[in-house]
Amino acid sequence: MEAPNDGSDRKPDPTTPEDPGAEPAEGEGDGGGERPGPRLPDGPLCDRDADCGEGMVCEGVGCEPGEGRCVAKDRICTRDLAQYCGCDGQLFQASGTCPGRRYAYRGPCDPQLEDGEPCTDGRQCKSGLCVGEGLEGCSPGDQGVCGRTGCTRDLVTYCGCNNIEFRTSGTCPNRQFAYRGPCEG
Repeated sequence: MEAPNDGSDRKPDPTTPEDPGAEPAEGEGDGGGERPGPRLPDGPLCDRDADCGEGMVCEGVGCEPGEGRCVAKDRICTRDLAQYCGCDGQLFQASGTCPGRRYAYRGPCDPQLEDGEPCTDGRQCKSGLCVGEGLEGCSPGDQGVCGRTGCTRDLVTYCGCNNIEFRTSGTCPNRQFAYRGPCEG
């Protein structure tokens, strides 16, 4: 396991609420001609750091080709430590707002959550399914619960927290998402 990246070389981000229930910062998700909701990454798509320019790193949720986003290495990050399951299947710790690399989902890599426990991705659950209205949103506080339920077989488009669309069941997205519908921008 790698040494934790505690973000001590970065300043706290005053625009990112530490309290998941806090209101968004002024100008964030308040309209202004844009879709309300979380601020989504908008840097160039990437697979690895070499795909990004100098002073940039490839990070974000998603391990498939082209699911990372280039972001500035020296951006402002929170000083909290969050656990992430890396794309290599290894657990790492980093800032809750700046993971510093691509990851499959937040939390331990081995599915260990029982039905009824909070989750952000079905791979965290022993049942393999993370359900509930709470999955809409991209902050750590936006969570569903592990469980077993009948999912519809329809395919609905969702905008993922990495600003990349995915299609899955209309009743069981099985992971966090920014909003239903195609990504805008």
